[in-house]
Amino acid sequence: MILAAQYYRPPFPERRYWKEDLDGMVAAGLNALQLWVLWSWVEPEPGVFVFDDYDELVDQAHQRGLGVVLSSIAELHPFWIHRVIPDAHMIDHMGRPVISTNRGEAHQGLTPGGCFDNPQVAQRMGAFLDVVAQRYAVAPNLLGWDIWNELRWNVQADGLVCFCPHTLAAFRNWLAGRYGDLAGLNAAWQRRYCDWADVMPGKLPRRPYTEMMEFEKFLQWRAAQHMQLRAAIVRRGDPRHVITAHGAQPSVHAAGDMENHAINRGNDWDLAAALDGVGCSHFPFWFAMSDEDFGVRVECTRSAAGDKLFWVSELQGGSARQGFDVRPSVQARPQQRWVWNGYGRGAKAVIFWCWRDEFFGRESSGYGLAGRDGLAEERLAAMRETGAILRQHDALLESYRPDPATVGVFFDPNTYNLEWAQDGSAGRARDSLIGYLTALERIQVPYVVVESSHLAALDQLKALILPFPLIVPPAAAAAITGFVRRGGVLLVESEADAYTELGIYRYGAEERPLASALGIADLGRRPLVAADGSLLQDFTLTLAGQGYDLKASVWITPLAADGGDVLARDATGNVLAISRSVGQGRVIALGAYIGKKYTESRYPDFERLLHAVIASAGGLPALQVVGEASLQWRSGQSGAVRLLFITNQSAGQRVRVSGPVALFGDARSAADLHRGDEITITRQGDQCVLDVQVQEGDYTLLKWG
Repeated sequence: MILAAQYYRPPFPERRYWKEDLDGMVAAGLNALQLWVLWSWVEPEPGVFVFDDYDELVDQAHQRGLGVVLSSIAELHPFWIHRVIPDAHMIDHMGRPVISTNRGEAHQGLTPGGCFDNPQVAQRMGAFLDVVAQRYAVAPNLLGWDIWNELRWNVQADGLVCFCPHTLAAFRNWLAGRYGDLAGLNAAWQRRYCDWADVMPGKLPRRPYTEMMEFEKFLQWRAAQHMQLRAAIVRRGDPRHVITAHGAQPSVHAAGDMENHAINRGNDWDLAAALDGVGCSHFPFWFAMSDEDFGVRVECTRSAAGDKLFWVSELQGGSARQGFDVRPSVQARPQQRWVWNGYGRGAKAVIFWCWRDEFFGRESSGYGLAGRDGLAEERLAAMRETGAILRQHDALLESYRPDPATVGVFFDPNTYNLEWAQDGSAGRARDSLIGYLTALERIQVPYVVVESSHLAALDQLKALILPFPLIVPPAAAAAITGFVRRGGVLLVESEADAYTELGIYRYGAEERPLASALGIADLGRRPLVAADGSLLQDFTLTLAGQGYDLKASVWITPLAADGGDVLARDATGNVLAISRSVGQGRVIALGAYIGKKYTESRYPDFERLLHAVIASAGGLPALQVVGEASLQWRSGQSGAVRLLFITNQSAGQRVRVSGPVALFGDARSAADLHRGDEITITRQGDQCVLDVQVQEGDYTLLKWG
């Protein structure tokens, strides 16, 4: 288990701080540090590599028993890159060369630098990675690699990129691989191109969808290909240590903006294929995240990792800074909840950004775990407790795996591509999905995010939710139909698979594979305001005799009720929800988007409905953890031992844990690994029960078996 802090982004901190800081990390209970190995710093002249500072830091860490994670920053390019490779620069969507500059928060290195579709750029970048991997593969305290930091490639491009000749050629080659030849492309796109040179990526949103969506998909594929290249080079130089990478946010959250296509840093599920593990950055006090928000981000990363490692690759250490603003100081108890929330969901590393306050640019004076925001002393005291638990129970925690989820939420990048092609943001698709994920956090039901081209998770599910499902690829439609026919329960929102993956609208259910297979037919879109001016966003859904007052967003699509049970109508009589049996399973179809509305404003009936649907599918967890106020939990096995992680973001409360005897075995008590208490387990029929007091804002880690 790794508990670390990022330390060196050269040339800061300077050598005069190193001894004090590394000693401080040991005293705080950390067992590792992370170093940024910058291409721009290591290779100041072409072919000249300088490692004296890294060699010294790795050695100093080893002397203190600290492991090292090396983050190879190949995306900060040397100052000589454009001089040595004159055509290395990116081209923006207006045909302008992109002028690279030092990155805003990094003292050394050009960004966006050269385009890695340029073979010379890729070759020189690869040479840097190869030299670094071979040099430190033999370091006795090396723990692993983070080979692509936050998946950056277009930062400070100041426009949409890249349209250079190398990328255009790669895009056209990719299309040729998909469609065979120009005739195949014309048939698919319904165009009449006569030469590949005429085929261009989409330029801006709100133009035709097809070429923009294809370019977005290409950028996602391209990121995965580049990850494979990096991983292969590092693996060749170091065949032993784990290789990871991490995003700035989960791809589920990557709705894009006017300078970033949706998910243009890559799809986490595809990126994970080349790696031993994936991670993500998390700055809860910077972005005002709740514990539920943090949980959603971690679960999205864990879902993408699948059976591989996942890390909390950057976690906020101290108060955030962006220029001269000052964000809230980071308190110890929330920070420890983040740590144990991550470990409880299966993370094997938590790496803080960073140890000492930053020195340079817009991040200067902030982020330090030991920084000067007034709360470092209490943070480090709490960290010592966590470090002690990790040292004592390292093997137990290392072999821990959370229980598999039986509830899934569907994520399709194509829908993000479609919405970004229209509006320059996929906010509706993102918010619809995150609404359900957040509600699942609040009702304490574990879940997995099911990406549309990685569908193996369906095999273990009992309930599946399809938010904002405007595109459902044919293979996914077939898999979801099979899931329902085998006995699964599906909750699906408005206009399922209304568009093809190329952004072509399908008129009716007979043209929509999933809707047709499941017997869902809508009557077209209607505004949320009726002709008489009344609002149609509120409606009541009745399920198993219980009513749920729900709220719609975006539009409504009245449903045809043929062969289904009507669950809801709007104020004008339009059918907004039906239930129908399909094979051994059941579909609940909505003619509205309720996940997005919940993201905008929380309300209890959305959570009640979600709980009822999951309960009807038999998808509630066998272990029940119930408190008097807000908390989160995860549980799973470590060999023959069961672990239960509880984090409490409320006042001190008594928490009741109950479940079938099979989850407790012969255990008569549970050990609290945080407080050192023994808690009695009682048997009540075929159930076991224990009660634990969790202090205000604190966490509990229980072990039994």
